[in-house]
Amino acid sequence: MPGRENNAPANLVMSIPTSKPSPPSPNPLASQLRLFQRLAAGLTAALLVGAGAFFYVRHLGQPVTIFVNGKPAATVANRATANSLIAAAEQAKVGTAYATDDAKRMQSIVMLPAAANTPQETDSAVKSKLAVLLTLHLKAFVILVNGHPSVALPTPDAATDTLRIVKDHWAKLPPTAELEGEPQIVEEIAIEKRVVDTSLIRQDAASAAPYFWTPPPLKSYKVQRGDIGSRIARRNHISLTDLITANPNVNINRLKQGNVLNVRKMPRLLTVRVRKTMTTEEPVHPNAPAEQAGRQRVTYVVTYLNGQETRREAKEVTLLEKPLTRMDL
Repeated sequence: MPGRENNAPANLVMSIPTSKPSPPSPNPLASQLRLFQRLAAGLTAALLVGAGAFFYVRHLGQPVTIFVNGKPAATVANRATANSLIAAAEQAKVGTAYATDDAKRMQSIVMLPAAANTPQETDSAVKSKLAVLLTLHLKAFVILVNGHPSVALPTPDAATDTLRIVKDHWAKLPPTAELEGEPQIVEEIAIEKRVVDTSLIRQDAASAAPYFWTPPPLKSYKVQRGDIGSRIARRNHISLTDLITANPNVNINRLKQGNVLNVRKMPRLLTVRVRKTMTTEEPVHPNAPAEQAGRQRVTYVVTYLNGQETRREAKEVTLLEKPLTRMDL
């Protein structure tokens, strides 16, 4: 209005108060996840440290004693060494021709911690000792003699080669002469895959064949007062049949004090029949004087059983010189 004084400032600016945006409220689920991750990482680290310490103490740093069937066998540096030596001893026992996967351990083996100052043997000594103490059964191809197991080999071909070598062995014995047919094994033979004690296994045919012609060394037992055959057999860990077989010239039912018996189990030997053709010159009448006996050439077929002559048959006879009779004298 004219005449009224305007007291308002000339450039009045309207100010609007401003405020900073409030931060978003924290997500409780994400916080819990981060906390869980930190806890899991710490737990994993602790487990790794503990497992490493446990592995070191149990496998690397702690000496152990190996017990075979509850009896201490040897003390070695750690569990890993013990396992390695046991595996090496088993492999040595079965040989390189067989896999230890086919072997079954017949004794219980336990490894217990030992004091740090317990005396330890060398690895080679422990391996040798375990090879003697351990008893293993192994799958192999067994040569059965009349149904009874003899030696065992890694393959059926090796078993067949063994039988061939045995027949050749007896065929080559003196006298040197032409063979009449093929050598024959008298016993009934079969080859089967069976589980046998490692004492019967052989690595190849060359090492198996001598089993059938090499009797084991004798193991003597002197009969005591009151002894009977079954008790003697049981005491020496063989069957009564084995005792009788090992002593063919002894009446087991009539033992006398002081008798000496062989108590070693005899192997299952083979009997090989060999027939040879031989030609000789001989008198027609062997009991006559030489000037009257005459001469003839005779071809024989001679039968041998394991090198011992058992039969002689005349195959062909040629008269070389007629024998003299009374009429000729």
